[in-house]
Amino acid sequence: MASTSNIKQQERNWLDLPSDVMANILSRIGMSDIFENAEKVCPAWLKICKDPAMWTVINMNDLLSSVAKQTPTNMCRLAVNRSQGQLVDITLAYAYNVTLLYYVAERSSQLRRLEMVYGFFNNRSMTNALMKFPMLEELNLYLIKVLKEEIETVGRYCPMLKTLKVNGGPCSSRVRDTDTDEWSSISYNEIAIAVGQNLLGIRHLELIGNKMTNVGLRVILDNCHHLETLDLRECFYIDLKGDLGKQCSKQIKYLKLPNDSLEGCPYIYNLSILDLFKWGSDPKVN
Repeated sequence: MASTSNIKQQERNWLDLPSDVMANILSRIGMSDIFENAEKVCPAWLKICKDPAMWTVINMNDLLSSVAKQTPTNMCRLAVNRSQGQLVDITLAYAYNVTLLYYVAERSSQLRRLEMVYGFFNNRSMTNALMKFPMLEELNLYLIKVLKEEIETVGRYCPMLKTLKVNGGPCSSRVRDTDTDEWSSISYNEIAIAVGQNLLGIRHLELIGNKMTNVGLRVILDNCHHLETLDLRECFYIDLKGDLGKQCSKQIKYLKLPNDSLEGCPYIYNLSILDLFKWGSDPKVN
């Protein structure tokens, strides 16, 4: 049996840990715990928490279940400030606030990955913000209304983009569009055509719940020759029984079909009304 003196010798003081080890630990606890608790422990931890290397990745999902004195938007701004331009990956979840997107855009020219979830963004404002990300490689948009202008902007100002996800909720109709209504056909295919015409180097594309018809899908297949992954779940307005389906199977390495399960798809499969109102304390500014 170990003596009391031996037990005391085995005890470690967290403050004695090397700074790089401590930084690794703190990076796993989430923004709220860092701002509300960890950085208040001692000057050494505060210094680590203010290191720009701690803030190369920011995920607002870390704040969903937190109870903090500051609003999620304010904490996100503080995290962006601390990154000092080194931010490469950010998830803006349920932010509602276009000013936060601008805030990120003005301070994060090195951004590689941008994910936005359920935000009410003025389309012109989103277009102007996307122009600020020349290094962007991945753009994920969930439950956000997107127009062709955003896709055109990404094609022009984000030449390194390889992954695009424009995912809505489950499609409300399983009736295929016959393209008899010309205006409806153009409207439904707007995003698909914009992708095909502007994102020729795209490799991974998700368009869950999109109402495109075979017209839009064919534009993508005929122009995006580097496409490896194509997610067509809930795209019930396309018909893959004929030649177009054969082209998809031949051309696309990883293909998800309209009737494939949404299980595991973030923000969509487990979407609930409660989730949409968790951030009601933040101002809804367009």
